[in-house]
Amino acid sequence: MIHVLKHVESITQHRDRALLELGVASALFELVKAREVNLHKIVGEGDARALEQVTHVGTDGVRYATEAEIDDSQPISARPEILACVENSQIVRREHPESGAFVHCFPISVDRRVLGVLEVSCAQPLSEDDLGTAEGFLGLYRNYLSLLDYSERDTLTGMLNRKTFDESLSKILGGMAAIRAAENDSAPTRRRRQQDEGTYWLAVVDVDHFKRINDQFGHLYGDEVLILLARIMRESFRHQDKLFRFGGEEFVVTLRATSEDEVRAALERFRMAVEGYSFPQVGRVTVSAGYTHISTSDTIPEIVGRADEALYVAKENGRNQIASYEAALNAGKVTVRDKPDSDIELF
Repeated sequence: MIHVLKHVESITQHRDRALLELGVASALFELVKAREVNLHKIVGEGDARALEQVTHVGTDGVRYATEAEIDDSQPISARPEILACVENSQIVRREHPESGAFVHCFPISVDRRVLGVLEVSCAQPLSEDDLGTAEGFLGLYRNYLSLLDYSERDTLTGMLNRKTFDESLSKILGGMAAIRAAENDSAPTRRRRQQDEGTYWLAVVDVDHFKRINDQFGHLYGDEVLILLARIMRESFRHQDKLFRFGGEEFVVTLRATSEDEVRAALERFRMAVEGYSFPQVGRVTVSAGYTHISTSDTIPEIVGRADEALYVAKENGRNQIASYEAALNAGKVTVRDKPDSDIELF
């Protein structure tokens, strides 16, 4: 019992999702004498659903996903036991005779929707006590995840909040710096790898004439516009893109893409989706956005400041459009930004 409580204490001290997931997987690996424990997230919808392994603990070591790593996914149909677990929302066990392993899949359900699967592989089927242990730690994980969600999300739109943005972008920059420092291969190979993996971009999105909406229709309808806008954002961007509400009518998106064309296409897709949507009572609403490329040497104020300047260019040129900081800089519409002092606030 004391051994179990030690693991509980270790898990609940984390405020980081990746470390929380690693703590749960590590605890189960030790307590049920597993060969390996994996935590998968379900991404996509319908036939396009895929698995992303975000945590692995096994005899070969430990791995967990960071913000700067490439998503490694496979179709959910490639894993029949996981597919059955997700579709039936219940524990599934399958024997793999070729490896002599018994794979147990536990659904990770939130609001009656399966968002992930905990996979425990053992030499023998789990006993009733071990099944209870696994379900207990999974319940602990779900409950603690709900607490993290509450602290990380905007209460109106359900999007990630400003505090979470700072932490997320810091991880991206840290991961980029670590990858760059670890590269010992030749320059041509490094350039090819960077092209294949893609780079990060940040966009600042603002609702056009939002004050006019609040003044004309009232704050209740203004809030409804923000809620519906958040839904359109989730539908327009990929699951790996991070969406944040900074407050008021301003939103931020971080994207990973192999080219600027891909970034601009995603932002245009969102802009046109908003333009074509009929908002109740309000009718037509438009958005403007400015975006910039993220470099390893950047600081958070520099990145957000550049995207904000690009947003200003979009606003000044008629709104309902997308502007690139780098393109605006080349066109002489903005100037090179000085590095801001550490005590200057962005907004």
